[in-house]
Amino acid sequence: MAGQYRGHDEILGFLRRTAELTAGTYRVDLLWVLADDAHTVAVYRARGERDGYAPLDIEQALLVELREGLWTDIRAQPLDGEAFDAFWA
Repeated sequence: MAGQYRGHDEILGFLRRTAELTAGTYRVDLLWVLADDAHTVAVYRARGERDGYAPLDIEQALLVELREGLWTDIRAQPLDGEAFDAFWA
């Protein structure tokens, strides 16, 4: 699932694929958010299940850059890279 996704179609495709691979079990719960005029950081708990894999239950940081009121760059960074990689491998 790692990679660059650009534009609405690619992002929506990524989200559809996430739902497909987890049979609709992937969920996130927002934990906290910090923001200024140019950046937002949100930390959330990501959970999901996949056949044949250990369940996912990790925190991730969502890093957002803002320009002229628009989100221009968004990065999701798992805080437990090993668990993330094992789940999505």
